[in-house]
Amino acid sequence: MIGLWQVYANAYLYVVGAAMLAGFGIPLLISPVGWARLFRWVTSPGYLIPFLGRSLGAVISTLALFAFRVARAPAMQPFFFKLMLWIIAAMLLLHIYGALRRVQPITETVEILLWTILFVVTLGFYPS
Repeated sequence: MIGLWQVYANAYLYVVGAAMLAGFGIPLLISPVGWARLFRWVTSPGYLIPFLGRSLGAVISTLALFAFRVARAPAMQPFFFKLMLWIIAAMLLLHIYGALRRVQPITETVEILLWTILFVVTLGFYPS
């Protein structure tokens, strides 16, 4: 059962990537409240923040667990470092945007410095 359609793995990744971007990634990035309305979260807005928090926590935990795995697999490290750098860059831009619009608490604005440091440090450890 596992790997039954492995010959189509690359096509699957394109389709899943496009679907995740179109259905969740871009809508949540551009209009999280609009996304919530579309998925009927307006009927229970008190649960939206915990839901999104748990969702982000699940993604971060998954990345962290894969970091442990990749630490033991040098061949996978360049890809994972690129992934981390893109995520850090996205978080940096998101926090700068929030600071410029003055829509986030000061703690989030201070994180701009932390994301910048993390980006530079990650570049320093980038495997050649």
